[in-house]
Amino acid sequence: MQALFTDSFAFPPTTAPPFAATAPHIPSRTYVPPLPASSCPAMSNAPERRTPEAPAFGDDEEDELPEELPPSAGATDQEKIEYRRRRNTLAARRSRQKKADKMATLEDDVRRLTSDRDTWKTRAQTLRQLLLSHGIPCKEFED
Repeated sequence: MQALFTDSFAFPPTTAPPFAATAPHIPSRTYVPPLPASSCPAMSNAPERRTPEAPAFGDDEEDELPEELPPSAGATDQEKIEYRRRRNTLAARRSRQKKADKMATLEDDVRRLTSDRDTWKTRAQTLRQLLLSHGIPCKEFED
């Protein structure tokens, strides 16, 4: 038992990480070929210039990109990528709009409930003062 705790015990050196042999390899289902930096605006070093025709983010416009059929089986990789990007753009736009609508609804609820609370608080204080004026003891309200 004492031999296990001595400084002479060491693990043998390995060249591969211990998880490499046991880690499962799951192939990816989709393959997207890398794009050259010039074809992707996000990878470009030049700042993006917005044209007057392009809507600014946050405009209350309907989806200006129409829903379209998926690319045909013979479509090029570039066409497939552009189709996926258009669908993702529309999905992101719908998600942002849904989030903004939800926040507006919650803010309206907060305003309405705050107003209701203040109304009931005023009524309770009025009734408490009425009871006290008639000599009826009443507990103090806590905020």
